[in-house]
Amino acid sequence: MGALDEIFGAVLSGVIVNAWVLGLICVLSYQYYVNFPRDGRGTKLLVAWMWILQIFNAIIISKMIYYYLISSFGVLENLASIIWEWSLYLGLSSIAAFSVQAYYAHRIFILSKSYILFSVILLFAFCQLGFGLATMSKAFTLGVFEKLVSATWVCVTWLAFSAACDLLIAATQVVYLHHHRTGVTSTNRIINVLILYIMSTGLLTSIVAILGLTTFAAFGLTFVDVFLGVLIGAIYTVSFLVNLDARRTVCPIGTESTNGGTVPDGLNIEFRRVKHIQTETSDFPVDSTKFTESNVSDVKFKNDGQTPAV
Repeated sequence: MGALDEIFGAVLSGVIVNAWVLGLICVLSYQYYVNFPRDGRGTKLLVAWMWILQIFNAIIISKMIYYYLISSFGVLENLASIIWEWSLYLGLSSIAAFSVQAYYAHRIFILSKSYILFSVILLFAFCQLGFGLATMSKAFTLGVFEKLVSATWVCVTWLAFSAACDLLIAATQVVYLHHHRTGVTSTNRIINVLILYIMSTGLLTSIVAILGLTTFAAFGLTFVDVFLGVLIGAIYTVSFLVNLDARRTVCPIGTESTNGGTVPDGLNIEFRRVKHIQTETSDFPVDSTKFTESNVSDVKFKNDGQTPAV
């Protein structure tokens, strides 16, 4: 019973934490639609898809934990078996990760115009999806927890491709943004904020995947591995939504530069002069900034990459 105690203790803890994370996902999704109504339809649909996917995941794991801890309480044969909800959840987690990784691959292509980089990232994303679905299939086929050791290489390969893809995405964005620093303080401040968000969210998913694959490869199903496995899909969703919401932090930084007569237009953000002041002699425009659609992971610089346009 020791191993089963560890597994189901981790699942129960993961379900409790996942419920809190799901609430955070709902708040971030609502904030996204309120704050960025002019975003493209594709991004809006992806946010809706990720939200629906996590709602469905929460239902699946809640049903799963009810079966193990309530319906099958004290029945060792049932506790040792892998039900279809557990297997399905593994596949849904890999689908959630692929959705986010494919989105970033597209944004990086817009940023770099590199077909090679886009292809490599997308290849890693498809590999993690394929091995994730293979892990789901193995869990369906094997049927009991003690036999999962025979599928260790499949699960480890899945998590390895996932971690590699996340690290490549984060590194590419950070290097590209750093390369396009300018001599304008306000533009560099925006770039610094973007780099901070990219590193914090991108490295989070990478660390979770690396920790999961190392513990599973070394010790099999442990508390840490199962706990992170329950949460990994929600972590990808939170990472994605936080990056979208980061524009609310970037926008006020950009507006500070208008007092000095210079507006950082190096990013894919539209600036409009909209405010006027009445004086004794005439009306004259005064700098004011209005932001329209942009994206933290969709940053695009002018060709010269040096001096922002005014």
